[in-house]
Amino acid sequence: MERPSSGEEGEGDSPNETRISPETAAAEADDSVPYIGQRFLTHEAAYELYSGFAKQCGFSIRRHRTEGKDGVGKGLTRRYFVCHRAGNTPAKPFDDGAKQQRNRKSSRCGCQAYLRIGRDAGAGGLEWRVTGFSNYHNHELLRQDEVRFLPAYRVISESDRDRILVFAKSGITVQQMMRIMELEKCVQPGSLPFTEKDVRNLIQSFRRFEQEEESVDLLQMCRNVKEKDPNFKYDFTKDANNCVENIAWSYASSIQSYEVFGDAVVFDTIHRLTSIDMTLGIWIGMNNHGMPCFFSCVLLREGNLQSFTWALQKSSTDNID
Repeated sequence: MERPSSGEEGEGDSPNETRISPETAAAEADDSVPYIGQRFLTHEAAYELYSGFAKQCGFSIRRHRTEGKDGVGKGLTRRYFVCHRAGNTPAKPFDDGAKQQRNRKSSRCGCQAYLRIGRDAGAGGLEWRVTGFSNYHNHELLRQDEVRFLPAYRVISESDRDRILVFAKSGITVQQMMRIMELEKCVQPGSLPFTEKDVRNLIQSFRRFEQEEESVDLLQMCRNVKEKDPNFKYDFTKDANNCVENIAWSYASSIQSYEVFGDAVVFDTIHRLTSIDMTLGIWIGMNNHGMPCFFSCVLLREGNLQSFTWALQKSSTDNID
């Protein structure tokens, strides 16, 4: 349980809220810790700072109630951000004769930790100022190796999303995707900012989109990624039927890793993707911390001398156009 932090009483506030403490005054020297009187240009900036503080402490936050409304009267005048375990979830009532619903276990336990900001028309224009802050929790906070599993912090960035969709289109399994991205980012297994479940949900939503729209092929997806990231590289060959026979690709971060650690390269072709009947090949190296790092991927239709010769020519990312 965290020690109570600072607060400033106001109308409708919790009676347990405390006033500014010496610790709060000292915290003003560190803008990463909320304190009474701290100012922000936007309420989103206040949310981002409180979210970062919460992650360091071992919890996450959510937006709570507001006072005022944009475009009406004085507009939005006050906002509350609370711990994700604030409030309580009421049990679902059962109607006679109706099918009973299972009451799912809720993480909410009435936690009182919160941050309150109010709109302040200062000399420099409209600003938001912290008017209330409490860091008192009635539950155990999570360790840093646990807090990243909270839904608020399980985020798939746009670049990682593009990677996952390319991998999914190429037939790579979710477990293989996770391992490749771990190698690419040089992190320990299980240290990505998202889980296998998040990846599966993303792929499922992508497949629903594909069913509604025209089928998206792997080559077109590589072109789309290239438009977003000019440093992304890919190359391919086609067979006599104008179908993709071999395709290789690499991201900017992997290309940079290759330039530094590409003296010794391992080419692994142990996996055969049965869904598209192609061999998956990956180039892996070792950084100066002894961690494996990912360089590039290739898909080969045929496991013959011609295909492997082409693949080995692409083992240097400089040879990928």
